[in-house]
Amino acid sequence: MPRVRLTDRFVAAAKSDGAQVDFFDEQVPGLFLRVSASRRAWGLVFSRPGERTRARTTFGSFPSMSLSAARGRAIELKSGLDEGRDASVAVREIKSGLLEGELTVKRLAELFLADRRQRGRRTVDEMERCLARDVTPVIGSVAISKVRRLDLSRCTDRVKGRGAGTHANRVAALLRSMLGWGVDQGLLEVDPSHRWKPPSEVGPPRERAFSADEIKRFWHGLETGKVSRWTAELLRFTLVMGCRQGEAAGMVRAELDMERKLWRLPASRSKNGRPHDLPLPELAIDVLKPVLSAHELPAVFPGPRGLPMANTAISRAVQRSQEAIGLEKWTAHDLRRTCATHMAELGVSAFDIGLVLNHASTTKSTVTTATYIKHDYLKEKTAALDLWSERLSAILAELDAAEIVPMSKARRRYGLRKAAA
Repeated sequence: MPRVRLTDRFVAAAKSDGAQVDFFDEQVPGLFLRVSASRRAWGLVFSRPGERTRARTTFGSFPSMSLSAARGRAIELKSGLDEGRDASVAVREIKSGLLEGELTVKRLAELFLADRRQRGRRTVDEMERCLARDVTPVIGSVAISKVRRLDLSRCTDRVKGRGAGTHANRVAALLRSMLGWGVDQGLLEVDPSHRWKPPSEVGPPRERAFSADEIKRFWHGLETGKVSRWTAELLRFTLVMGCRQGEAAGMVRAELDMERKLWRLPASRSKNGRPHDLPLPELAIDVLKPVLSAHELPAVFPGPRGLPMANTAISRAVQRSQEAIGLEKWTAHDLRRTCATHMAELGVSAFDIGLVLNHASTTKSTVTTATYIKHDYLKEKTAALDLWSERLSAILAELDAAEIVPMSKARRRYGLRKAAA
C-alpha cells in the first residue's frame, strides 16, 4: 500500500497495469485513491468507536469529486467518528454525498407523513407503507437537493418490474405529492418531478357490475371463500350500502345510531372531506346486528389485533376468494359499482345515486350544492337504499320476478314529494 503526497496532477495521471492499487494520502491519514483499469475512486480506512478493527469504504470517484473535496469529506467523517457518531450512518451519508445535516429523501418522507397525519388524512398509513417499500430502500439515503428524474424512475421501474403498473402510477403520484409539499414548505427550491411523465399508461376504467345471478353467487359464495367472518360481512355490507371498502373497514361503533338506523361517517374519514350520513336499510341492519353482538370491540369489522381492517388485507382476501366463489375476476370496488348500477335500473336518479355514494361531483360540483343547499337529503337517500335493499333481498331469495319499483311509486310509498324541476 504505497503512501504518497497526493496532488491533482498525480491523481489525474494515476494508472493501473491491470491490478487494483490503493495510493494512501500522506496529508489526510486514512484517505486513499483506488486506481483500477476502469476508474479512480476515493476511499477511507477508519476504525469504529471502541473497536480496534479497521474498516474501509469508497465514497466517490475522480474527476467528479476533486482531491480537495475528497480530503474535506474524509476529515468530516473522521471527526464525526471521533465524537462517537455511528460509523454505519456516517458511511451511508458519505456514500450519498451528503453534507452535515443535509435533508435526505427518507427524512423528507418522514416530515411529509407527519404533516399528513397531523391533518388527519385517512390514507396516511397506506402512504407510509408505500414509501417504506418502494421509495426509501431505493433512494432514501440520497440528498433531496440531488434527486433527479432518473432517481424517481428507479423507484417506479422497480414496481413495474413486479408487474404492478397501476401501483407504479400510485407511487409516482405519491412522489409528486411529497416533492410538491417539500417545495411549498421551503425545503426544496426545485421540484424534480415537474413534467415527469407517468411511468405506466393508465388503463380504461373498470366497468364491472354484478348481474343478479353473480350477486347470488357472490353473497352465498363468501361462506366457502377463503375470507374471515368479518371480511365476508364487510363485503356484504359494502354491496348493500354502496360505500367505499375503506369507509366500511374503518367503521367504529360510535358512528352507528342503531335506534335511528343511521351511519354517521365523519369528515375525517370521508374522501371528499365532508360528513356523510347514510340511512341503514333492513338488509344492512341484518348484516350489522350479528356482527355487533359477537364482540365488544370499538371496530365494527375488526382485524386480527382488534383494530379496523386495513384495505390491503381486504384486497388480499378478495384475491384469495376468487376461485372459491367462482366469479370472473372482481374487486371490492365492483360492489360499489354494482349497487349504483342496480339503483339506476330501479329508476333512482343519478343525483340521488351521487348523494348515496357521496361523490364530490354531486355534493361539491356547484356553488348551489356546495354552499347554499343545506338539506341533508336523508329522505332521498333512504328511499334509494330501501329500494335497493328490497331488490337485493329478492335476488338473494331467488325470486326471479322480484318487484322493480319505479321511483315515482317509491316516493308515494315513503311519503316523498317530487323535487321541483
